[in-house]
Amino acid sequence: MHGLTADLKALITRERLLRLAAFLIDMLVLGLLLALCDLMFPKPDFANVRSALDSIAQIADFEARQAQAEAAAALFQEAYIFSVAVWLGYEVIFQLIFNGQTLGKKICGLRVASVKPEESRLKASLRFTARSLVKGVFLMLFQGFPIIISWFYILANPASRAGYDLFLGTQVVSSRR
Repeated sequence: MHGLTADLKALITRERLLRLAAFLIDMLVLGLLLALCDLMFPKPDFANVRSALDSIAQIADFEARQAQAEAAAALFQEAYIFSVAVWLGYEVIFQLIFNGQTLGKKICGLRVASVKPEESRLKASLRFTARSLVKGVFLMLFQGFPIIISWFYILANPASRAGYDLFLGTQVVSSRR
């Protein structure tokens, strides 16, 4: 039992907690951005998705119920794609402006960096933009599941690097010296 406790404590490092905090802050910012988009556009229309899903239970006819389920799924897909696009825009724009930092990373004193310290800022910017694009593609293909996989990679990797970090030669590092 003592060995298990020690193993769990080894998984919970300051860097991993900061990275989780940065992620949660960025999700809060994303929520605020999506709420603003909903007021202005109104997109993503998750309220309409919810209404479409709720109405399924009240339909007795199987074919009509199936058609309503497909319509609800299409509405969800549209809202999800819009949400991922807003997140991707937020992450790329902030990282380009703040040299590898989103608002969450900036608050937590973290930034995305190339594993090659001699690399120019332009190449590093392209590298972490590609990192965001790969994350976006995975989110589109697997709808949220990559976040779980990323955290398992981060916990399993001694350097706390996610799979997309390993693939693209990036790492999340402290920006405070």
